[in-house]
Amino acid sequence: QTVQDLTQVRSDQIKSLEEMKVSFASSLHQLNQLLQDEMRDRRAEGSLRDTRESTEKSERISENAAIKDDIGKHKTVFFGARDDIYQKISDCTHDIEVIATAMSKVSVAKGNLSPERLHCWKYFNGQGSLSTIS
Repeated sequence: QTVQDLTQVRSDQIKSLEEMKVSFASSLHQLNQLLQDEMRDRRAEGSLRDTRESTEKSERISENAAIKDDIGKHKTVFFGARDDIYQKISDCTHDIEVIATAMSKVSVAKGNLSPERLHCWKYFNGQGSLSTIS
């Protein structure tokens, strides 16, 4: 009976050992699967992050270009308006100079007027008469 008991114990130990091997192999397989999943997730996450960063960079470049374009348009409008104002000021200055020159000439001419120098003065004074053609 002891031999039979020993055989039974040995058989139970071998069976337990085989069950432990299967359990260990199963656990090892699950752990390996979890590690593979984690590695795949991290790669996917890195790829997704790279794609997101690349997209954001492209958007920033596009926005930067749009802002530069808007600034260029505003500069063009500003410089056009500035040049127009400068031209209008120049035109006003020229007009004032022309008016001042004309007034100066009128003033000089008025200073030279005298009753003796005007040929029509005698008619205004009543000293002359107009000849009538009959």
